[in-house]
Amino acid sequence: MKTILFQGDSITACHREKDDLGQGYAMLAAKQLEEKYPGQFRFVNRGISGDRSVDLYRRRQADIFDVKPDYMSILIGVNDVWHALTEDRGVDIDTYLQVYDDLLREIREKLPNTKVLLMEPFVNEGDATQERIEVFEGEIAMRSEAVQLLCAKHDVPFLSLQFDLYDLEEQHPAGHWTRDGVHPTLNFHEYMAQKWVKAFETYLNK
Repeated sequence: MKTILFQGDSITACHREKDDLGQGYAMLAAKQLEEKYPGQFRFVNRGISGDRSVDLYRRRQADIFDVKPDYMSILIGVNDVWHALTEDRGVDIDTYLQVYDDLLREIREKLPNTKVLLMEPFVNEGDATQERIEVFEGEIAMRSEAVQLLCAKHDVPFLSLQFDLYDLEEQHPAGHWTRDGVHPTLNFHEYMAQKWVKAFETYLNK
């Protein structure tokens, strides 16, 4: 049985308890895969609410290396921006890029057979972001570019989400997709899960 690890912040955790998959895209993606490939995968969610890139890096031993996933995805970055604006605990773009790069290098060294998928951080206008939406969007755009650079450097797939969100907002308003500009509604979690499964199946069939 292969292990799939979902890693990130509250968007990934989504109200998870200690050993469950939460209520968001990770759970929904796992459900889709279990229906299509019953009994073939073990699913683990180690997303932690409030985490920044540096927090994820600090817990890499217990929450990545010890899990020994065959496949894993990472979604991290919005708190690096958000915490800079609200708590003076942000992570600047240079540190974000360096820490993320170090993490991927260590994963490749310690788990050479693990296949990794990087997800694009995203933001839209909502109660948590609207007063500084231009700052949010600019900072998230830099982190999106950083993730794309890392995908090219480490030869891993990039799962776009920010421009998808812009396109989706042409169909329904921002509040249809996120609750506060940061955390997805069920609608966007479902969209993320569908896109995640498609990307994963591309990996699976290589």
